[in-house]
Amino acid sequence: MKICFKKIFVLAFSLILIASLFLSDTNVSQAKTKASKKASANNIVIVLDPGHDTTHLGCHYENFEEGIANLYIAYYCKQELEKYSGVTVYMTRYSFDCPYGANPDSTAECLSSRVNFAKSVNADVLVSLHNDYDPDLDTSQSGAKVIIPNPNYKPAMCEKGAGLGKSILTQLTSTGLTINDWKLCPNGTGIVTRDSSNKYPDGSARDYYALINQAKTNNFTAIIVEHAFCTNYSDRINHLSTPEQYQQLGIADATGIANYYSLKLK
Repeated sequence: MKICFKKIFVLAFSLILIASLFLSDTNVSQAKTKASKKASANNIVIVLDPGHDTTHLGCHYENFEEGIANLYIAYYCKQELEKYSGVTVYMTRYSFDCPYGANPDSTAECLSSRVNFAKSVNADVLVSLHNDYDPDLDTSQSGAKVIIPNPNYKPAMCEKGAGLGKSILTQLTSTGLTINDWKLCPNGTGIVTRDSSNKYPDGSARDYYALINQAKTNNFTAIIVEHAFCTNYSDRINHLSTPEQYQQLGIADATGIANYYSLKLK
């Protein structure tokens, strides 16, 4: 009991410490943004979206909580990207809580708010960072994939998503992750699209994921990076267990983004 209590205390303290660092970074980031708004007018604007939060929960399995992992990865990705010139980086959230309202039934509203935030800062791209879970507990499902806009309505966004997604996957596989052959869209490339039964204004099939289809409607590209499967033992132990592993994933994401946009280190 004592050992269990100690572990819980250490974990709680660590989460509070990390949260305070994220909140502090928010204030600094906002101040820097205001001060350098004009100077960064020609920069590539990247909005990182740590998927889910403590209100709108993502996948969880064993000791893994997706909303927490996504925030770590996004934070480290932002840190790494800011080592490059010619880029301005924002995040849709900096803490474990949902910044767009705490209603657990407002997932759609939360997603729309994330897209609206990206639009408000003139995002060139919205990169939503996630991890995966197989509901059938199929342990053969492992590795990384990137969900991109379909080729309908505004095909240039599909091209951009594919190029950026491939660049990110190249870096993620260098960490030891495999390419996921998604059951819903098996193609072996890790670059996947998914359609819904709804339609875009031109009558073509709308993208399934709200973040992607709403960004497309607002004239910028959004992609969803699924790093690894928490239901796969190897993925969970080797890539989703420690802050150092999250940092490795965040750096891989950032390097892939930087390479795609031909960014140079400062």
